[in-house]
Amino acid sequence: MRKLLLFFLLLGGCHLGPRYEAPSMDAPLEWKGSAETAAAPDIDHWWKIFADEPLDGLERQAVEKNPDLYVALEKIAEARAIAGVAKSTLYPQVNLKPSFNNVNELIELYGVPQGLFPGLKTISRVREQTYQLPVAMSYEVDLWGKFRGTYNAAAIYAEAQEEAMRMTLLTLTSELASNYFNIRSLDTQIQLLEEVLRLRKETTNLVKLRYQAGLVSAIDLFNTEKFLTDTDAEYQDTLRQRRVFENAIASLIGIPASEFALESAPLVQEPPEIPAGIPSDMLLRRPDVAQAERSMASFHAFIGVAYATYFPAITLTSGLGYSSPDLSQFLNWSSRLWQLGVNLAQVVFNGWRNRSYVDAAFARFREAKGNYESAVLTAFQEVEDALINVEQQHKQFDALNSSYKDAQEIRSLSLLRYEKGIDNYLDTLDAERSALDAERSWMNLLGQRYQSSIQLVKALGGGWESCELGSVAANEELSAEKN
Repeated sequence: MRKLLLFFLLLGGCHLGPRYEAPSMDAPLEWKGSAETAAAPDIDHWWKIFADEPLDGLERQAVEKNPDLYVALEKIAEARAIAGVAKSTLYPQVNLKPSFNNVNELIELYGVPQGLFPGLKTISRVREQTYQLPVAMSYEVDLWGKFRGTYNAAAIYAEAQEEAMRMTLLTLTSELASNYFNIRSLDTQIQLLEEVLRLRKETTNLVKLRYQAGLVSAIDLFNTEKFLTDTDAEYQDTLRQRRVFENAIASLIGIPASEFALESAPLVQEPPEIPAGIPSDMLLRRPDVAQAERSMASFHAFIGVAYATYFPAITLTSGLGYSSPDLSQFLNWSSRLWQLGVNLAQVVFNGWRNRSYVDAAFARFREAKGNYESAVLTAFQEVEDALINVEQQHKQFDALNSSYKDAQEIRSLSLLRYEKGIDNYLDTLDAERSALDAERSWMNLLGQRYQSSIQLVKALGGGWESCELGSVAANEELSAEKN
């Protein structure tokens, strides 16, 4: 029996089905949207490239308190626990089953000649007691890799959940940064609108005085008041938008919206340059791409498990312990018991169920492979889109800067001509509106450039080789167990 057990253990874990090979896709040698290259910065967290202390503090709060990230971490713990359950099937199952039975029942005696024993009752009450202390062992030999494959699939799925956590972290930090710079962009506009409102109120009071003196018409007064109210409406709407983004940040950092407020901090400089010369094959290490690849590997492991259903299941059983009807003799050597057994089960016919298992396993794998290829293509597209936005918005910003300066000159000249009586007030209002629109467009584009920089970082995977957002030690430990 010992030799037989050793034989089964040596054969256990045979691999069935095709071998898994990590996918390879042709990656471009360079980005078409990148005009310049730069060295990757040595930073611990990607948002530090903006060198913004309030943002850094908010990001730390989000990492510590955001409930979505907590859920993602618990999903990793759950997946690892499930892998542990699957791993337990690779070992013998040993159970201690002490028991005591006390039976008192009526029984009928058969086959007793009544002529020889005329007074014997054929129905009698019998009492039976049994004391047992067995240790039972059962072990299904994993000859075909059914249990090993199930464990591998579960362990790889746990790795996929780790990548999903990293993607949740990347989404969380990028969304927070996006909301933060939206607020700072709105602060810039609020600052502008407050200054415009101050000047428009002074102008309106001046026009009223001139109207009362009969120097200007009622049309000039009405146009001045309309411009003031329109500007005030824009100002109130901008304040509304700021509060909405402020509430979104509160939820991301895990505190009630009513308890959070962010001080005004208008944008005063252009966003930093994001290195565009990173090798494109690094894109394959994006969390979502890595998660898709790990999911594909997990489904591939189930193909071997499905093939194993075609082959017989061999179970070894044994038991050792004590059994006695008498408590005084219960744990004596004379009451010992033992058993050894080998059971074999082979499916003869089950309505082509096993073939359906194999077909389903292959279909799930091909589906996961398609999801992986789609994730890679989407990643390439997102980087190219982000690079184009960064590059073109930089050029657009330079053009708007010139347009903004020209609008300021036109406004100054128009106001001077109005004061000298050369132009009417409508021309002056048009010049002021054009100047305000140009300045707001310039400020909006500055905010959009920050958003594009954030999207580029996210598209590149949230960092560079020096950024470690996951637990490397945990990954290595899980991989070691899986192998």
